[in-house]
Amino acid sequence: LYDRTTRKIVWSAMEGINGTVFAYGQTASGKTYTMMGIEEQPGVIPQAVEDEAGDREYLLRVSYLEIYNETIRDLLSPEIADVRIHEDRKRGVYVSPLKEEIVTTPKQVMKVIQRGEQNRHFGSTDYNEHSSRSHTIFQMIIESRDGSPATPVMAKRAGVSPTTKLRGANLIDLAGSEKATTDLDRRKEGSFINKSLLTLGNVISKLTEEKGGHIPFRDSKLTRILQPSLSGNANIAVVCTVSPAAGNYDETLNTLKFAARVKKVTVNAKANQVLDDKALLQKYRNEIMQLKSQMQEATEMVEQVRQQDAQDFEQERQKWEEKLHESHLVCFSFAYFIIGIINAFR
Repeated sequence: LYDRTTRKIVWSAMEGINGTVFAYGQTASGKTYTMMGIEEQPGVIPQAVEDEAGDREYLLRVSYLEIYNETIRDLLSPEIADVRIHEDRKRGVYVSPLKEEIVTTPKQVMKVIQRGEQNRHFGSTDYNEHSSRSHTIFQMIIESRDGSPATPVMAKRAGVSPTTKLRGANLIDLAGSEKATTDLDRRKEGSFINKSLLTLGNVISKLTEEKGGHIPFRDSKLTRILQPSLSGNANIAVVCTVSPAAGNYDETLNTLKFAARVKKVTVNAKANQVLDDKALLQKYRNEIMQLKSQMQEATEMVEQVRQQDAQDFEQERQKWEEKLHESHLVCFSFAYFIIGIINAFR
């Protein structure tokens, strides 16, 4: 599944093209299992973390959020309040304040995901004992550049464009569409889930209509966050999950209709490039080079101090040796003087 649906999107993300992967389907049809998997059979997100392509240098920042009852929560820092969706010309649509963590190994990424999963809303429903009660978006912000030259100045001398590719990969686990349940809390959660999924379906329908017209991205937090991706500025893969149970015929049919519509969405994703001075990757490289320079200067200073101390010690030693020699001469002279006096009295 990962090889056929997601690997190309991850590799494209490594080359600077935004990517979005999400699982869609009714509750208890295997969406979370598809995205997360288990230790013996890792899902889409763990495999995407492990996957790399190209001879480039990377810096990876990750964030993890959930949309619960149309409220955005930061799963990595749940105490942050008033997390909102913003938009500007440079960054487009983004969520803030949102904690981002810099990771260097797949193991670190999985620890971040596990920590976020502990803060996610789960609950027991009439159809699933461990049901996701929220949509989650695991976002990887990837900066990459060729392994050399080391600095923008060196790049210009080498005739290479001193730019860093910046892009995001959104790995989304959607809560499942539901029928009415007996529990009041689950029913409230289900209404918000169904509303956001209905809005997602309407947005997809509008995007694929020839007439066009107004697209209701703002009708739900989910579609608002996905607006850049659904508008065509990202490669998209949608994994639709269905249940084989006969009683789920209507939900299965709706899921397949959604899959047919989403295949018609036009994608025109392009690589994103930013100036090196504005990229964290170059910033950290510059800081590392500066620290190395400071360490070199400190080492040279220590060596100079050591050499100076050695010279001072040698001079002090010679001084004391001369004083000791003079003391010996005085002692010997005094001794000869006493011996002379003694001999005179004899």
